[in-house]
Amino acid sequence: MSPTEIIRTFHMDLWGTGDLSAIDRFVAPDARTVMTGFEGNTVEVLREDVQRYVGAFSEVTTTIDHLIAEGDHVAMWWHTTGVHTGPYGDIAPAPTGASITMEGVDLFTVTDDKIVEVTSFWDAAAVYRQFGLLADGL
Repeated sequence: MSPTEIIRTFHMDLWGTGDLSAIDRFVAPDARTVMTGFEGNTVEVLREDVQRYVGAFSEVTTTIDHLIAEGDHVAMWWHTTGVHTGPYGDIAPAPTGASITMEGVDLFTVTDDKIVEVTSFWDAAAVYRQFGLLADGL
């Protein structure tokens, strides 16, 4: 598979169906994830994030808005929507029944058919607004 096909399949399997085996199939064990103010092992970060998300949201749909590749680097703009039916960490510990949409951009490096690095940006402020934790316009 090409790097683009790897990322598309990985994303749709993991976030579209909650299939945690996508992590083992597509992510190198020593892969790194970088987010604003945070860096960690991609396998651990993804397992924790997906388990938290799947436990908090039902009726999940995910869409890849844009997927752009240059060599082993792939940029993906995505959005995911789900109904908040369970605790979502400290952000929303009690279910609200609200439909929440998250979106972001992930930059991947793929080497030997495995994801070896992810830099992730997502619009946390928009999610906080949807939960009523941040005023509009901030």
